[in-house]
Amino acid sequence: MTIASSSLSKVVITVSMIMLILVSSFNLNVGMSVDRTITLPWTVHVTMNNKLNGLRLGLHCKDKNHDLGVQIVPVGQSWTFLFHTTDFSNSLFGWLNGGIHAFDIYVDKRDAHLCQQCTWDISEKGPCRVSGKGAPVCYPWNN
Repeated sequence: MTIASSSLSKVVITVSMIMLILVSSFNLNVGMSVDRTITLPWTVHVTMNNKLNGLRLGLHCKDKNHDLGVQIVPVGQSWTFLFHTTDFSNSLFGWLNGGIHAFDIYVDKRDAHLCQQCTWDISEKGPCRVSGKGAPVCYPWNN
């Protein structure tokens, strides 16, 4: 074996090890969702459907790191956002003559094992999770 082929062998082995580590890391971070499509387990999709009786829904979602701003959702329409798994709290909802209501739209302890694509119907009575395990489940407003 010559010096050149020995160096080439070391390079090939090093590159192979790096590729193996990268592939192993990727495989550890990929999971299967309920519908058997491959998704990253820490990405959560939250959809909120306006189920108010003839009124536009105003909502404002934020957590300690993100502020998605105020969104206006027409009757019968929805608004969706996605994020990496953490508690996404301080969601405020309001409508004309309905006041301001608060609800933690995603709480990791409560929701992580129930849904990765969490769909909520928002009505005057409160939010109802209509997707995932055990759905539908309705909750009272926080305030």
